[in-house]
Amino acid sequence: MEKKILVAVDGSPAALKAVDYVGLMEGALIRDLRVTLLFIMSPIPPYLRREGQRNPESFKRLRELESRNRKQAAQVLDKCAERLVRHGLDPEAVEKKPLPRSSDAARDILFEAEQGLYDALVMGRRGISKTQELFVGSVTNKIVQHAERLPLWVVGGQVTSHKVLCPVDGSEGSLKAVDHLAFMLGENPECKVTLLHVGASLGNYCTLDFVETELAEDIEEDIMHSDAQCMDDFYARALKVLDQAGLSPDQVETKTIEGGLSVPGAILDEVKKGDYGTVVLGRRGESRSFFLGHVSDKVMSKAKDVAVWMVG
Repeated sequence: MEKKILVAVDGSPAALKAVDYVGLMEGALIRDLRVTLLFIMSPIPPYLRREGQRNPESFKRLRELESRNRKQAAQVLDKCAERLVRHGLDPEAVEKKPLPRSSDAARDILFEAEQGLYDALVMGRRGISKTQELFVGSVTNKIVQHAERLPLWVVGGQVTSHKVLCPVDGSEGSLKAVDHLAFMLGENPECKVTLLHVGASLGNYCTLDFVETELAEDIEEDIMHSDAQCMDDFYARALKVLDQAGLSPDQVETKTIEGGLSVPGAILDEVKKGDYGTVVLGRRGESRSFFLGHVSDKVMSKAKDVAVWMVG
């Protein structure tokens, strides 16, 4: 089945690394991929448009500015398209899409991503400069916070590993992450996926210090027992989804980490030790401590040379 993704580019090194990541994944893991490269052009000041309606010289300058914007967009898009073709993508599978900026960059990117019915939106973790601010500061936050209706892939650094890690907690959010992973990577005998579960502990659910050690131990045991039952059911459902997508049981590993590190700490530690290039996270988890807000933020901000998929 054909997959369609949107890659927001701005000519920055970070955006080029996002393009390289798409080329890497298409060459090794993702089949039947079509890529649309999106460039949001710099805005034209409203006062200049108003002045251009009254003053011929201002109108001339307006047209010159529009021409420069189109030329810049064409240069960036051509460079990114050539990069994808060098990675092995069919030129016919790459579309270049320059769009005028109508509101702010984040809104324009999200609007195109949602209206175009793409299977994922891909972006670099850092942008080009303060003049465009496609991927810097508040714009990044807006896209991360509001891209809940489609999967968002945030590429941080130069990804070289094909290995895929999918942290799970037994929730419907985690199952959605598995389902997206299965759709994008299915029917590929070379794909290897690890489903990682960070074992539940009292510290993940409660910040209080328990004076009664025995009570804390009893509660911890109850939590762990419930967590184990939940994960048994979850793995049965997840493995069925992956199997139906064409990923055989020997392509999927399940792994549990008990105690010690925090959830994001355990994920980041596993990413580093296992040399993973892609981490797939559900946006909503079983509790506030699992893959909601601070966990995905920490993984995204601290994972080096890794792409983080957020599926919601």
